[in-house]
Amino acid sequence: MNALPDPRTLDLIPEQTVPVTVLTGFLGSGKTSLIRRLLALPQAADTAVIVNEFGEIGLDHLLIESVDENIVVLPGGCLCCQAQGDLARALRSLQDKVALGRIPPFARVIVETSGLAYPTAILQAFVSDPLRLSRYRLTGLVTVIDAVLGLGQIWRHETARAQLALADRLLVTKLDLTDERGRSRLMNELRRLSGVPIEAAATDAQLATQLFDMAPAVHQHLTSVATWHAAAFDSLVLRLSSPVDLHAFQAGIENLAHQRGESLLRLKAMADITGDDRPVSFHAVQHLVAPPRFLEAIPRTAPRVLVAIFMAGAGEDIRRDLRDVMVRAVEGVR
Repeated sequence: MNALPDPRTLDLIPEQTVPVTVLTGFLGSGKTSLIRRLLALPQAADTAVIVNEFGEIGLDHLLIESVDENIVVLPGGCLCCQAQGDLARALRSLQDKVALGRIPPFARVIVETSGLAYPTAILQAFVSDPLRLSRYRLTGLVTVIDAVLGLGQIWRHETARAQLALADRLLVTKLDLTDERGRSRLMNELRRLSGVPIEAAATDAQLATQLFDMAPAVHQHLTSVATWHAAAFDSLVLRLSSPVDLHAFQAGIENLAHQRGESLLRLKAMADITGDDRPVSFHAVQHLVAPPRFLEAIPRTAPRVLVAIFMAGAGEDIRRDLRDVMVRAVEGVR
């Protein structure tokens, strides 16, 4: 019988690890828009994405408008409220698709959290589950801050404060919607609250570097942030089974945001409209309502729904108002 070789004489070739960036930020901060821009860049051609949403139906992976084979969706809650094993299973799903030849190998992963997620559990997973996540290394947590609403969200919501506290880098979006005084106030306050790099999410050329190039993350204060938040928020999903009148639907959302903006944390919808074969996405964050956007690459089988996330105490009023919006938008078609 042949003797086993002396281990000291073996040259071990370490397996190449896959870097993982966690992208977080409060509701409506612009995470999905950043990923959509990123995936259009040649530098991100070998990037896989895990999208996690709050609510029973996920839309963000559709609004990314990319090849969805490289996207794994974890709907029905957020990773901070589910078993940390969900992250490992999502990564395994991507690996299995590569092994089966369904997608090309990927060189990096971005995990987009729900806007209501405390990122603590995701970060802890890389510390507490080293065997299943041994092929992956956390490069850092990027927190997206809305330049218009971000400070108010940080002051009012513990979730937003946790996302800020755990960040390795802050990316500020929507700076074009603020004046010089507002930008200066925002940046000064963020510097006071956080000691990490703060950058504007500006050009596409910078975006890949901002999301991919970070020093190895070290999180030594993970347990300092509370991880229970579900009772503070509520959500509503309305299925849009009929086409809606574009102008009536948008006007209804704008009126709702004006009346209920303090409690309406996030609204997003995808609907069929009259007079155009393309579905349309609608977005609102508190008092701000984005212009409707026509979607070119959405399958006909994708769900047409409206998802609203709001403060639990305002649930009855917002549910009633949203149903009124739906009735008026459908009646506008007739």
